[in-house]
Formats: sequence, structure tokens, C-alpha cells
Amino acid sequence: MTYLRSVLFESESVGCHMATLDAAEPSWSAPYRVQGPRLLLPMNQRFECRFGASAFVCDPAAALWLSPDDPYQLRRPLGGQRSVILTLSEDLEPAGRSHLPLNSQAILHQCLQANAARAIDALEMQERLLEVVQSVRPADRFGTSTIHRAVERARDYIAAAPERSDTLDGVARAVHCSAFHLARRFRTHTGMSLHGFRNQLRMTLALDRLREGERSISALAIDLGFASHAHFTVAFRRAFGVAPSQMRTNLEARCPH
Repeated sequence: MTYLRSVLFESESVGCHMATLDAAEPSWSAPYRVQGPRLLLPMNQRFECRFGASAFVCDPAAALWLSPDDPYQLRRPLGGQRSVILTLSEDLEPAGRSHLPLNSQAILHQCLQANAARAIDALEMQERLLEVVQSVRPADRFGTSTIHRAVERARDYIAAAPERSDTLDGVARAVHCSAFHLARRFRTHTGMSLHGFRNQLRMTLALDRLREGERSISALAIDLGFASHAHFTVAFRRAFGVAPSQMRTNLEARCPH
């Protein structure tokens, strides 16, 4: 599995790298072992990860703690899959998947944009990146129950195409579980409803597209599965406190002209 890696920022306490997959990897990779503690943040696609016997989905709503003590494997990332990797000076959490809050997603994208524009100094960059790290909760503990596997299948199903307008019944049928149990167990294991999870994926992808230079808010809304520009704007404002056009302006404000 070949990743194109670029160092965006480096310091003694925290570094920031971008890794872009060169080609798809449909089968499990060889085991990897990182050289130091890492926090991996998927930006635009989902993939599977495995630590020992535990396999789970990693997606743009997730954060992946990595440790030199725990080799891991990846499967099903598509070509062009991008992840931000934060290198850390010490192990903060055991290896595993966790959750990255939406406000931290916004901070991360603002940091990336400001750093690309050379509009942020080292002290602020370090503090902002560590703020992102500290906002990530401890890694999930994975069980082996059938219901939990259904939750993972549901997460994978939604993350594969978050623009789909699925009903609860439709998701439940796709993952071979009753709607009642899926809704209850999904919230228990993830802390979110299925709708909340899908919305977080959509908002994260929206941030990525805006930072990458998306000009049409209407096209972005349709691509992400919203019925209209207005519907998307309401959801985005609820998530970040500003309209998508204002977020784009905020991201552009520190770019050189």
C-alpha cells in the first residue's frame, strides 16, 4: 500500500503530515507498526482497520489512535483517500478508533489552511493541533456481539455513501438487523443517532470540499444529499455556528492574495 506523504508542520511535541493513498487496496495490507504515537484523521473516505482480531470501520467522523506497541492492518481504502496524521511525543491513549468532534474538525481545517498560507506561527499551530488531540475521547472498546457487528456494518454502509437518503428501515435491512435494535445499539456504541452520524460525515466532507476550494454551495449541497441550498445551510449553521459561505470566507481569509 503506497501513500504519498507530505510534512505540513513539525515540532518536538506534535507534527502534522498529510498521507494520500496512491492506489486502492481491496485486501488486508501487511501489518504496519508506527515508529511513534500517532493520531490518524481520515479526511474524505472510509476504510477498514484491524488490530489483532478486532476489525472496524474508520471514516471521516473518526480518529484512529496508533501506538508502536500495536501493529495494525488496513483494507478497502480507495485511491485518493487522504488522512491527516498527527505525530505525538508520547502515547496518550491505547490504540483504537475514537470520535473527532465537529468543532475540532473545523479547527483542524482552519489550521491546515492557515499553515498552507504561512499565516500561522509555530506556537499557535502547536496549541491548535494539541487542542484537536485533546478533544478526542479515549479509544472504543470493541465487543463481539451480533448487535455490535450490526452497528459496524451500519457505520460502514452509511460512510460508503453519506449522500444517500436512507430510512432507518432501509439501513436496518441492509445490515440484517431490526430497526429497533439497530437504533438503540448504534446510539449506545457510538453516542450518536444514525442521522447524527450521517450528518457529521456530511459536515466533515463539506469542510474538506470548502477548504479544497469548492465555489458552488448549491452543488455541494446536492452532492452531500441535501434537498436544497437552504436545507444544507441550516444544517451547516447548526453544526458550526456560521453559514457555509462564511466558513469558506473564514478559510480563505488567511490565504495569500
